[in-house]
Amino acid sequence: MTPVVSVIIPVRNGREFIHEALASVCTQSFSDLEILVIDDGSDDFDYQTLTQLDSRIQVHRLEGSGVSTARNTGMKLARGQFFAFLDADDVWFPGKLVAQIRYFEGHPEVGCVFGGFIKWTRAADGGFPDATSLVQDCSALTRCEAERSGWLYTRLLDGLLVGMNTAVIRREVFEKLGGFDASMRIGEDYLFWLKVSRIYPMHALDGPVALYRIHEASAMRRLDPENHLTDLLKIAVGRWGLTNPDGTGLPRDEFEKRLAESEFTHGYNHFWEGSPTVARRAFLRALKGGILPLRSAAYIALTPFRQALLSLKPHPSA
Repeated sequence: MTPVVSVIIPVRNGREFIHEALASVCTQSFSDLEILVIDDGSDDFDYQTLTQLDSRIQVHRLEGSGVSTARNTGMKLARGQFFAFLDADDVWFPGKLVAQIRYFEGHPEVGCVFGGFIKWTRAADGGFPDATSLVQDCSALTRCEAERSGWLYTRLLDGLLVGMNTAVIRREVFEKLGGFDASMRIGEDYLFWLKVSRIYPMHALDGPVALYRIHEASAMRRLDPENHLTDLLKIAVGRWGLTNPDGTGLPRDEFEKRLAESEFTHGYNHFWEGSPTVARRAFLRALKGGILPLRSAAYIALTPFRQALLSLKPHPSA
């Protein structure tokens, strides 16, 4: 029979974490689902053995095509009315799917229901705290968070984050828009949500629904010389402007401030953990945009002394 929900889990060499991720799906009180594990060229484990854990689990093999292609493959194979996403190193809270499907049923105009997440960081001993100490039952969530719900295009431009492991979309979203841009190395999920926000309202439940694991391979930890966020923001505004489908908009000066803030963050991350040359260029762009001028100028002046500062204080707060 056709399941109500298709859960799409891309994985590449994720043996260390995937069993915990799958357990958080298989124990959901909403059980009418299929679980599509897309093994993208892993060589650390025989992922086909995961089908022995639960009859709803299917494993499909790709040969290192990238996470976007893996997610797109999952959506093409999916039979459900709704598509839910989970990365192989993250964990859902109990009751997540019950709350989200119930919300969809009461809000037929909404194309995506997402929620908050809790960052899951390593403890002092290098391990991760037990998930049971952090998760909470979210089945009672019924309301949306007003500031993060509605026609979200301009709020996404202005920094609103949709956590991939928190999101569920209607099948028709994929049928209308297609999947993720597999040509992008970074920011493909952000572009996807921007596209969704152009044709559907998106609502956020008023509470966390997942754990997001922060480790060396996490998207939040990756640094690149290019500021892909700034580039993507400019592309989006060039294509869709600064107005939501309902006529509300983001003032141009607010958007310019957002660009400059992105440059400051890019510079800060590179100053402490990346390239000082990249950092200096980013701080110059932030300074030109008028964001935190004193701090931007200070970081520019301190760039030649970065190595000495690292030895004194490896990672100060921003």
